[in-house]
Amino acid sequence: MKKWNLLFENCRLPLRIVAFGFVLLAFGNLILNDNVNIFYTFQSTFLINLAHIAKEIGHIIIVNIPLIFMMGMMSKRANSTAPALLAFVGYVTFQVMMMLLTPNDLASEAYYSVLGISYTATTQNITSTIFPMQTGMVGSFIVALLTRYAYLRSRRKSMYSFLSFTNKDTAGLVYTLVLCMIAGVLMSYIWPIAYNSLEDVIAWIAEDLSDPFHLFVYGLFDRLLSLLGMGEFIRQPFWFGVEGGTYSTIASQTLTGDVAIWSAMPEALATFDGAGRFITPYYVLNMFAIPALYFALYRTTSNRKRRHKTIIFYAGAMLMSIICGNPLMVELVLLFASPLLLLFHLVASASLFGILALNEAYLGFNYSGSTISAMPGSFPDFIINARATQFTHTMIVIVLVGIIFAIIYFLATRAYYEFLAYDLSSTNKAERFAHHLIEACGGERNVADVISSPFDLEIKLFDLELVSYEKIKKLEVNRVIETKDGLELNIGSPSTIIRKRINKILASERRPIHD
Repeated sequence: MKKWNLLFENCRLPLRIVAFGFVLLAFGNLILNDNVNIFYTFQSTFLINLAHIAKEIGHIIIVNIPLIFMMGMMSKRANSTAPALLAFVGYVTFQVMMMLLTPNDLASEAYYSVLGISYTATTQNITSTIFPMQTGMVGSFIVALLTRYAYLRSRRKSMYSFLSFTNKDTAGLVYTLVLCMIAGVLMSYIWPIAYNSLEDVIAWIAEDLSDPFHLFVYGLFDRLLSLLGMGEFIRQPFWFGVEGGTYSTIASQTLTGDVAIWSAMPEALATFDGAGRFITPYYVLNMFAIPALYFALYRTTSNRKRRHKTIIFYAGAMLMSIICGNPLMVELVLLFASPLLLLFHLVASASLFGILALNEAYLGFNYSGSTISAMPGSFPDFIINARATQFTHTMIVIVLVGIIFAIIYFLATRAYYEFLAYDLSSTNKAERFAHHLIEACGGERNVADVISSPFDLEIKLFDLELVSYEKIKKLEVNRVIETKDGLELNIGSPSTIIRKRINKILASERRPIHD
């Protein structure tokens, strides 16, 4: 648990960078969204150009999420820039090896241009551009582990070692290059096998798109792969490929893919039963479930004054989810901060695909860009369809299901932070941790007050001189900040549970004794 909380602490800056990327992308999409322009047309050339710039920068940040997290983790762990630079070189080496050695006859969504890495191949007078295979977070995690090993190995370099004539950083570079080359070679054989297995799953899902369980499996893989930076693997076939359905219009035009069919239906004067089935759940997630989760996080902060300081942040997060939604940001936070809550979210969001299909609620969105940075299921796309009577049933179902899921998400989030965020197997472990923390802070009589937020614990003390930092270091505490009133400790999602345990101990110790 301590190592996982430390990982979350190390990923705070990458999470902020990614959040900034989503804000930029949301701003660009909001200004350039055709459905928004139906209600209000932005005339300012400067604003429109700014929206294009923001959208492109946000897109670049989001598609490079694995690289951003890798470099953030490496620089934080060693408190030095050297591991981050080594990891970047190792990542490029890994991608080049994957590009040169993996087969190039897989589906186009299996490949992606990482940092512009590519080469042009000519066979039988046919010229094609070859890219590395997408490995997402898996590839960056492998490179991070190898780089960390190489860096630590170089610090222990002996004067009698093979690289004794070099300095430690150069030795770390050599170790990193060799290890990442070997990893690239191995992955070039392993990764295509994994991708072919995924293609079998995709083919099975496509066999019966009317089956709620098939859609549940699609939803589960959609969120898992998006979280790992490989959402294109499954989205491209179903959004724009034949796996998402085909439809021939009266004009003999063949439409393929769920999103493509939905986008082309108005111009083709066509209707297709079930079009939008892969998008509809995002209206519930973005407009109801995720805002409810944010509201539950807001309510988790125990102190009213401190809670009010965060109201602008949480209100902005909820508004951004509703107006320009994408659940990936909150999923990344849950991945590092609250894995069990993430598991609940993955199952709940996947179930929406089956539930809405059972109720014959289908609502797509018009889109033709990259599936990686797409923002399906936003309020502008929802409200623009409210004028069409054929979508009345769908609108009602989305709102009703949305309200139910908002309540479920709120209660599940509160229950997780109140009871499940720490030590499911032993109820006494949290009690012991609270006792040790009180002792490290100088005892019960030195604790004035305890305040918790979703990830941090603030202990107000009467006398800071009584604090034993040596004892605190032995506990599951990732970061300690000394303030004028006491200590701020980062212990991750168990903060609320620990606060309750501390308050219980303090109430018991301070209870007056009657004869």
